[in-house]
Parts: sequence; structure tokens; C-alpha cells
Amino acid sequence: MKLNPTINPTINPTNAENTSPVVSEDKANVSSTQQGRFRQTFRALEDRNFRWFFVSLFSNFSSVNMQMFVRGWLVFEITGSYEKLGWVTAAGGLVGLIAAPLGGVVADRVRQKKTIIQICQVLNGLIALSMAAIIHAGGLQFMHLLVASIVQGLAMNVMMPSRQAMTKDIVGLEKLTNAIALSTSGMNTARLMLPGLAGGMVAALGGGNGLIDPAKWVYLLMAGLFLLAALMMMKVRVTDAERPGPQGSVATELASGFAYVLRTPVILMLLACNFLMVFFSLTYFMLLPGFAKQVLDAGPDRLGYLISVSGLGSLLGSLWVASMANRRRARVLLAGGLLLGLALMLFAMSTNYWLSMLLLTVVGVGQAARMSLSNVLIQSYVDDEFRGRVMSIYMLEMAFLSVSIYPISVLADRVGPEWTVGMSGFLLVILVGILFTVPAYRDLD
Repeated sequence: MKLNPTINPTINPTNAENTSPVVSEDKANVSSTQQGRFRQTFRALEDRNFRWFFVSLFSNFSSVNMQMFVRGWLVFEITGSYEKLGWVTAAGGLVGLIAAPLGGVVADRVRQKKTIIQICQVLNGLIALSMAAIIHAGGLQFMHLLVASIVQGLAMNVMMPSRQAMTKDIVGLEKLTNAIALSTSGMNTARLMLPGLAGGMVAALGGGNGLIDPAKWVYLLMAGLFLLAALMMMKVRVTDAERPGPQGSVATELASGFAYVLRTPVILMLLACNFLMVFFSLTYFMLLPGFAKQVLDAGPDRLGYLISVSGLGSLLGSLWVASMANRRRARVLLAGGLLLGLALMLFAMSTNYWLSMLLLTVVGVGQAARMSLSNVLIQSYVDDEFRGRVMSIYMLEMAFLSVSIYPISVLADRVGPEWTVGMSGFLLVILVGILFTVPAYRDLD
């Protein structure tokens, strides 16, 4: 038997020496690259203070996301009205029109912003306990949900400017994109898990078809999470940079913040475009409790899963943003907005629950890019002296949106939620198409 002459049956020691190290080196380079990408994605968590900050925010986000399910479900279960859903959203927004600017002035004046955050977290916990007690007593009415929305809107709008500004104080400007994206990923992880858990709890305990008593257990869990968030914030140790003290009254400081925005074109443009994007992209979420029940024939458990699955997409999107370099961020934001608008149009046309679940996952990816990068771009271009007040104007937009979306709920009662959500998605696509043609926005890094 002859050996094939092209195959050498012996091993050449020289070749073995030349080949093996190269293979090992290639494997080492691949491993090093993978580790580098992992560290890039989670590098803000290398900071001990940010880790505690993240844990506190995650606990807070968990409770807020359970509230997204339980409040909307209770309102629609009690009233069966999209308009009433709009009222609850608008009520929190109305108080935010006053609270958000004041929260910005506070954020620029105080040395330890975490105290403001903790006070608001404890207040939210007490509200949740009160709601649990009212439900247990069998006396829950729509007005209770409306008042709770007002008080929680006050707490959120006072807290948020301090929370946003504090992120930069902890990690610095270089890691800000990563830190905000990780915070968003924490929020979206909470959205992935907690609304489904809350909906499952209510359904397992017999909730639905007019029975609302199981919701008290959701509120008790929410109260515990809010109080845990306040305790975890105590572990954060941050000394704010020295800044000049305020030079005038609260009204003067507010006026100077608005004047700064008006004389700074890039900040004004970012805030204006963000307002329009949020207006068109959040309509579906406000209408989701009624959409799930009337269009998709979904009970409380399935409603919770719908909210959760959008969190899955948002988690994937926010981790992707966390891995990004600090360039071409406006283009990525616009791409996320386009994806979001198209997915909303398709969601509005779907009557199949499982297809709607898939589409909301895509909605979550686009929403994460919009949320993370709009915040990052504003904070990247704002001067430190005005950071708290500009972020309060950012929150003021959210409050105004909560009020301005109310007519959308009335429209949904008239023409149906499908047409309302579909039109919002279509207008978002048009807006993104216009912004792609504006170099001053599109080319921001």
C-alpha cells in the first residue's frame, strides 16, 4: 500500500513550532477582544459608587414598572374608558409642569442630590402603602388613582433632574453614555420582569372581570421596593464639584435656565426634537391596557407580559448603546426612531397576541435607542452650571406630554386605539425622515 505523496506521515518539528504559537496567539487575541467588548459595555459598573447608584435605581425602576401595569389595569377595569386612562396620565403631567422646573433649580443648588432622591423614593413608598390599604378596605375609586398619580408625578418630577445630574457627578463625562445606557438597561430589565410578575400575581389570585382585590399585593411589593431604593442610595458617596452659589431667587434661576436654552441652538434643537419624538412614540403605551383587552382579548396576566416584552427589546437596545463609542450617536438615535415608528404601525394593524408580542419587542429596541441617546446628547452639550435646570426642562417636556396626550385618549374612544396608534407611528416615521435631512441634527456625535 502506497502513501499519498501529498500527505507527509511524519510531523515536521519545525512546522509545529511555527504553527502552534500563532494559533495560541490568535485565540488569545480573540479572547482579549471579547473581554474588551464586555468591559466596554459594563465599564461604568467598575465604579463602586455607580454600582450602588445602579442598584438603587433598579429597585426604584422595578416598582415604577409594576405601577405601569397595575395603575392602568385598575383604571380600565373600574371605568372601561380610554379617556379616564388619559386623565390619570395627564394628572401627573399637570403637577410636573410646576415641579420639574423647581426640581432643576434644587438640583443646581444642593450639594448632595441623593437626599432629594431619597425623600421622593420614601414618599412613593408611602403612596403605594396607602393604595394597598384602600384596596384592602374595599373602597378604591377612580379618584384615588387620580390623586395618587398627582402626588407621584410631583415626586418623580422633583427627583428626576437630581438623578440625571447626579449620574454625571458619579462617572464623569467620558463614561456618561455608558452609565446612562446601563441605567436604561436596568430600567428595561425591570420592565422585562416586573410587569409580567405583577400581572401574573393578579391573575393567579383571581383578579379580572371586576375583581381588583389582588392588586393590593402588587402595591405592597411596590412599597417595599421603593423603600429599598432609598436605603441603597445611602451607600452612594459622591462629593459634588464646587460650583458658584445661586445668584438670585428661584424665579431668577428658572428664568436664567430657560434663557440659556433659548440662546444655545444645539440644546434648543435637541429638546424640541425630543419632545416631538416622545409625543408620537408613547401614545401606544398609554392606550395599552384598553388595547390589550379590546383588540387582543388579553387578561391582566397577558397585559403584564405585553409590557414586559417591550422591556426585552429595550434591554437589548440599551446594552447595544452601552457598547457604542462616543460618535455618530444622533444617527443611531434616528435609526432607532425609524424602527420604532415602523413597528408601531405594524402593531396597530395586528389582532394576533403573539405577533403583537414580537412587534412590541422591536418597539422596545427603538425606544431604548431614543431614550438613552436623547438624554446623552443633551448632557454632552450642556454646560455644568445649567445641567440641573436643563434636565428639569427635559422633564418638563415629559410633564407637558402627559397633558397633551390626553386628547389622544379622547380620539381613541372615538375612532378606536388601532387608528390612533397607527397614526402616531406614521407621524414618527415622517419626523425621523425630516431630521435625517438636517445635518445640524443628524451629524451630532
